[in-house]
Amino acid sequence: MKKEKGPVTKTWLEARQLIKENRLEEAEQKLDRGILMVAQATLEGMGDKDTLENVKMETWKERFWIATENYIWPTRPDYEKNWKMS
Repeated sequence: MKKEKGPVTKTWLEARQLIKENRLEEAEQKLDRGILMVAQATLEGMGDKDTLENVKMETWKERFWIATENYIWPTRPDYEKNWKMS
């Protein structure tokens, strides 16, 4: 019997599939949802070394943020201009 995947894992897998299909607006929504779920778990007291769905929190954070940086932000023509340090 196959083990049921949790909501964070499902969201991550859906986002990856959408990226592969170049459906980046939908992928962005999934990535944002994943970031929100991980942020909520952090607010509830989970640390970076704690596991959520058998994956370390720090790994979830890296996955969602790096995917956003690599696939979503480059689709915004002026994203680098908006990140200048004062």
